[in-house]
Amino acid sequence: MTTEETITALERAWNAGDGEAWAANFAEDVDFVDVVGRIQRGRATIARESQKIFDTIYRGSTLRIRQVSSRPLGGGFDLVHTETVMSIPAGPLAGEQRAVQTMLVQDERVVAFHNTIRGDIAAFTGHDADFAARSPQGWDS
Repeated sequence: MTTEETITALERAWNAGDGEAWAANFAEDVDFVDVVGRIQRGRATIARESQKIFDTIYRGSTLRIRQVSSRPLGGGFDLVHTETVMSIPAGPLAGEQRAVQTMLVQDERVVAFHNTIRGDIAAFTGHDADFAARSPQGWDS
């Protein structure tokens, strides 16, 4: 399986709301940092915690994943960056949510994952135009 196939499998599992299928793409001893900064360790934890959100706040959500970059690091490791757009149909987070991820992939499994919700730099900086002008704009600018 290629990195692209792993990303496709992640997207398919999310859209099915299947925590076990989502977790199957991760190494048994994965380190996973979620969007709220919790460090989760291990495939079983990922399966359990993902199913919780699939059954509650992200019920019926759909996820589109786009690979932004990938580069080999040696030793069979690839550093992969992705962007996601999640559509949430109902509930407290209803709407569209964008995020970026950093993944370390080895042997077709994600061994490390960090997920960050994208936000507006002007809002984050308290509308400090000077600071916002000096801040990097990301990949899509």
